[in-house]
Amino acid sequence: MTRTAIVFTLLSAILLTGCTDSVKSMKTEYSGSGGMTRWNIDPVAYLYHYQNGFTGSDALGYDEQLQTVWSRLGAALTCNIDYDKQAMIRLLVQRFGEKPVTHELNGIGFHSVQSRKVPGFCNDSRKKEINKAIIRYRQSRFG
Repeated sequence: MTRTAIVFTLLSAILLTGCTDSVKSMKTEYSGSGGMTRWNIDPVAYLYHYQNGFTGSDALGYDEQLQTVWSRLGAALTCNIDYDKQAMIRLLVQRFGEKPVTHELNGIGFHSVQSRKVPGFCNDSRKKEINKAIIRYRQSRFG
């Protein structure tokens, strides 16, 4: 197992801690701000930002557009939608900078973990949206 794979596995395990409690809170209201900055991100907050954008403090210091791209690529992993992740990471480095490991772990991997916590996330409509996004991303169209 590579060093990157070990780090990703450990990061995933840490982020999944408390997943059951988050799912129980799906009926809670969310104000639309600050939810992504919590240690244990509530699935309601994640879904809100997935649908409405990762802005302000909820972009976690990264480009808001990049967070959206990461969220779709992470969702593709969650929903078992195949794409060439390494080729995509090369395109992301060209467009947004950052190191490949940042795109893989802080970006795609993080969003995959968060989307897995949302019940019913991989519905047909969302899978279609993800597939359309991946087609655009392959053409370096990230907007």
